[in-house]
Amino acid sequence: MKKNERYYGEVWLPANEQDRKFAVLIPKDDEILIETNLYSYEGAYKERQIFGSFNGLGYVTLIDCKTRHSATGLINSRIYKATYCFIGISHFVNPYKLKINQFYVVNEAIVKWIDHRSFYDWNKKEIVSKDFKTEFYLPDNGLKIVIEQYLNYRGSGYEIKIENKGKVSFQTEKPVDILEAIKYYDQFQKVLQLLRGGSAQFEKFLFKCPSCDDWQEVYYNDKKLTKSKNTYVHTTYSEIKDDLEKILKGAYSLESFQFCLDKLMENFITRESSHNKRFTNSISAYEAFIKNYSKNPRAKLPQAINQYKYIFILISDMGKDTWPEFLQKVIRSRNYHTHSNLGNKDVFTEYELLYISLLFDFVIGYLLLEKIGVSESLLEKFKQRGKSVYVDMQWVNSILSSNPLLNKKK
Repeated sequence: MKKNERYYGEVWLPANEQDRKFAVLIPKDDEILIETNLYSYEGAYKERQIFGSFNGLGYVTLIDCKTRHSATGLINSRIYKATYCFIGISHFVNPYKLKINQFYVVNEAIVKWIDHRSFYDWNKKEIVSKDFKTEFYLPDNGLKIVIEQYLNYRGSGYEIKIENKGKVSFQTEKPVDILEAIKYYDQFQKVLQLLRGGSAQFEKFLFKCPSCDDWQEVYYNDKKLTKSKNTYVHTTYSEIKDDLEKILKGAYSLESFQFCLDKLMENFITRESSHNKRFTNSISAYEAFIKNYSKNPRAKLPQAINQYKYIFILISDMGKDTWPEFLQKVIRSRNYHTHSNLGNKDVFTEYELLYISLLFDFVIGYLLLEKIGVSESLLEKFKQRGKSVYVDMQWVNSILSSNPLLNKKK
């Protein structure tokens, strides 16, 4: 299914297959919209399931179709927004009974991460490219993950378009439902966010149908990590390839690592939150790390932060003599925003809270990777990137964001 295309066909409700209505299906801004005059009185707010047949797609099953717009008059019309869209080549997909063990996702972020570029050799008159494929097996999950980059050819009578594509494939020993399959993919996106600094909306999400062996498609609004614009560490695959197996094992097989990674990702999933909310999220993520990995999991926040004082100082480049005041100010700011202790006057400003939050995020990422034994070179990247953001970027942005009206001379 191509984004921003319009697909024409007909739709009907499961309870009344004979009552078919014309419809237009539009994948728009990562959403699946259906324009039609099909409706039921019971489904005033949403239809649980709609079947359809569309040119260029095939057999379509739309799930959780919420009414976005309705109009009444001579003709009653609806615009639905579907949460999931299943596309079958030769038959309808029943998502409620679906169990799969092979699926893959095409995502341009994987291409940028692997970064094996293709070019045209004008002397030899040929395309020079390098296919890439690597596999990881996680026995605790009964899961095989394959990461690939390949060339995709498509064209018409007038042109041929060649693109680098990246995909991640999953194969499970035990069949899983579609929501579990999406969770496996989401976990991979969190690894991308941790190591690359972001993911992207997938181009295709396909699964092998257990009944006919065709590759069927599911589409949904993957809005968690794909819209993140937060600044974090950026590495290429070649820089972390020796550590990737350990990181995937942590992300998929180690419960403590998973939990802390989820907490850390809250600041990347949440969009347009205030800086003080981001700060309290970072404190919560740090407390989660302490409770799961520290020798003193019941430590109060001041003691918990002091346990890894050396990492905070290493990344922030602050002097040891300023540490006590920094620590006290963090505690006062946490109590001010979490416990509404308005008597705490000497707290970080909203602007400062952003960079204190980022400092905690880099410390958590560093410590999580240190716990699973990654290389010193990867830890060094986290340290240097954290220092660049906390020291250099904060200084530049403090100049750019200053308001002359607030500092005018009297």
